[in-house]
Amino acid sequence: MKLWILVLGGMLVLARVGAAEVNCKQVKKYLDTGRSVQDVAETMVISEADVKNCQEKLSAEAAQKGEGEKKGDAAAGQGH
Repeated sequence: MKLWILVLGGMLVLARVGAAEVNCKQVKKYLDTGRSVQDVAETMVISEADVKNCQEKLSAEAAQKGEGEKKGDAAAGQGH
C-alpha cells in the first residue's frame, strides 16, 4: 500500500514538472515592477532559472523587434 502511494506521488510530481509552462509575460510584469529574480521565482512558484530563461527570451525578442523597426525605417526613408 505504501509503495503504491509513493509511486502515485512520484507520477504526480513528474506530471506536474512536465506540464509546467512559465508565463513569461507575467514574469516580465513582475520584473518591471522592480522585483528581484528570486522574488519573482518565489511568487510564481517557479525556479530562478525559469525566470532567467524568460529574461533571455524577452531580451532576444526585443532585440529582433528593434532590428525589424530599424530595417522598416530605412526602407521607408528610401522612397523619398
